Amino acid sequence: MPRALAVFVCLLSILTAGCATNFAPRTEKRADENAARSVALAWLQLLDQGDYEGAFEWEAQDFRMYRTQRQFVRYMQARRAPFGHTLSRTCIGAAHLVKFVGAPEGNYESVIFKTAFEHKSPTAERVILLKQPIGWRVIDYRIY
Repeated sequence: MPRALAVFVCLLSILTAGCATNFAPRTEKRADENAARSVALAWLQLLDQGDYEGAFEWEAQDFRMYRTQRQFVRYMQARRAPFGHTLSRTCIGAAHLVKFVGAPEGNYESVIFKTAFEHKSPTAERVILLKQPIGWRVIDYRIY
């Protein structure tokens, strides 16, 4: 009987350790998703306010070499400003990506919002972020 009890305790501890190990990555993934979603929303609010210079500062350092702050501001003034004020925005979802077209493998999060603008019918906005040592940074933005 004591041997059976010892085997049972060993099996129970192995199973418990396995569950705890499996739980940690899901918890970390959920935390990453929530953090990325918060950064994406804060970044979009900078665009809503017309603070394109501030929004540029949230771009990932690696991707800033493709355009200057001035180019980014002009792009946003031409692409985003004509839509007018944001009337509503709802997060539809987020997805973790390891690979992103034209970028090295990394820890990416794609966050999609349903957004209504003053001068545009409801549309989808997608913000893709890259996790860097300093936190989540924006690498791509699209309006569909």
